[in-house]
Amino acid sequence: MIRTFTRVVLLALLSAALVVPPEVSIDARAGYHTSNWRKHHRRYSPHYRHNLARRAKVKLRGPTAGLAPARPARPHKLLTRDEILSSDPARLERLGGRLVVGFDNFADVRPLVEKKAVAGIFITDHNVRGRKAQDVAKDIDGLQNIRRQQGLPRLIVAADQEGGYVSRLSPPLKWQPTLGMLIEKLKTDNEREKAVRHYAEMQAHELERLGITMNFGPVVDLRLGYASRNDGETRIYWRAIDKDPYLVAKVATWYCDTLTKFNIICTLKHFPGLGRVTRDTHVLSADLTASETQLELTDWLPFRRVMTEPGVATMIGHVRVDAVDKTTPASFSDTVINTVARPRFENDGLLITDDFSMGAVTKSKDGIGGAAVKALNAGVDLILLCALDQNYDILMSALIEADRAGEISLSRENETHERLKRYVFIDERELPPPAPIQAQQSPPAPAHPN
Repeated sequence: MIRTFTRVVLLALLSAALVVPPEVSIDARAGYHTSNWRKHHRRYSPHYRHNLARRAKVKLRGPTAGLAPARPARPHKLLTRDEILSSDPARLERLGGRLVVGFDNFADVRPLVEKKAVAGIFITDHNVRGRKAQDVAKDIDGLQNIRRQQGLPRLIVAADQEGGYVSRLSPPLKWQPTLGMLIEKLKTDNEREKAVRHYAEMQAHELERLGITMNFGPVVDLRLGYASRNDGETRIYWRAIDKDPYLVAKVATWYCDTLTKFNIICTLKHFPGLGRVTRDTHVLSADLTASETQLELTDWLPFRRVMTEPGVATMIGHVRVDAVDKTTPASFSDTVINTVARPRFENDGLLITDDFSMGAVTKSKDGIGGAAVKALNAGVDLILLCALDQNYDILMSALIEADRAGEISLSRENETHERLKRYVFIDERELPPPAPIQAQQSPPAPAHPN
């Protein structure tokens, strides 16, 4: 009897140890909490991140487990990829011209480029892993040749090369630390500026090797909280430059100014700021609960100071700003875009969303299709979609459906067209093409090092 009771107790204790409460995040289960940067960097190897993405799809336990989410209103009818690519060419070009897409293989994205169904492509680790830089550059140039033959401006070629563990193109490109790591021990602005400009110049040369025209950096979210805070894959503490918004603004200005001399667009991220956010928008929705006054004086200061500079774009994240719009993520909130990001900051630069295949969008009440319609009508210029899977079909089906119903704002579309012309997108039919505006306003770029 005693043996039986002991076995029951041991089994109960073992079961309790193995069960993870539903409110614990994926990353807490994975044991991310560490103050050792090298361990943290290893945990964010491409292999680990792919496992994280796979595990994030596991349903959490709880009273709603197993219940199907409410079906988003859009699209009413899901088109196949063939139906999308064979739809009205003019409409496909207009709507596709607002998308930057990631993909597995260059062969997968080529039909979209041939049909003028995208504005740009996103190059990341699985596109370059195990390959030489010149081979990747050749594939990119092959897509650019298609655009030249079509008489269109060249494709946007975007990358996520922040430095540190978010160095999606290293290898084959050289690995660099984060900007925060770079300036950590420097004491004066002169030292910092010299280091940051040299860093950005080296990075620009590397990005040029592949044909990258847009980099998703720098991170200007503030380094708030503590190193081991649980914000999942976001890990802003490790990626941020500093907690001082004025220093962050200076570093971002030096970095972006240098990149634009190489006709590479820098991208401030992630407005309205993730420094205070402790939930991972890759998986779930999240809220920014600070007051507008507090955000104006701190989190928004680097964005406001840098986003109006020539050649600078801003990435809009998926957090909800409770003080402005409690219901809709910033990336497709008309209120956030048109009461804060545009008029308040006097910003007429490019706005691109964070990845629309993230859980904060796909699990929202609007779904990825409804969110895309709202984003374009709010004045977002480009939607980023990092995976060319069924999400592309859902998103494009919704946009085509809305456009047929006359629900896509043509005035917003015209504004986007004008913004793109002010950046590095030169119509290559012009011989010789004029220098981009940001190049005209800057001194000549230094000669390439040997």
